[in-house]
Amino acid sequence: MDYRFEEDKELADHAIDVLVRSQELSSDVQQFLDYLAVYQSEAPAILPIKTSDRIEMIKIDDLVLIDVDGPSLILETLKGRYIITDRLYKFKERLNNSDFVQVSKHGLININHLEALEASFSGNMLAILTGKRKADVSRRYLKNLEQRLGL
Repeated sequence: MDYRFEEDKELADHAIDVLVRSQELSSDVQQFLDYLAVYQSEAPAILPIKTSDRIEMIKIDDLVLIDVDGPSLILETLKGRYIITDRLYKFKERLNNSDFVQVSKHGLININHLEALEASFSGNMLAILTGKRKADVSRRYLKNLEQRLGL
């Protein structure tokens, strides 16, 4: 990837114009565009979640693991477990936080709570998280996790 800065006095104050050029709209290009979109928006520090009987305020930093269980999402935090009714992709959009990486069709982990990755059966990996929590990492999502970890 090549990048450079060009000064343009005709732009309005505090305006930034970004042009991404490539031969095609590859997955790497799309990932970079997605990164730029997330960079511009502000990630919340606290996320309200609606349980069956109340609304809880969860600190994003305390959220360790999100896993799908049928029509529900299980949120594993440092302070306990919450079960909510939501879709994984919608919850991920609400989080708007690049620290959360999808590791399977049904799970997200907070990489700040990742302690180790262990080999599992059939080429999958097992993520060991804070508090001895575990999450399966499917082969399909492993490359993305490794990139996010800088491997």
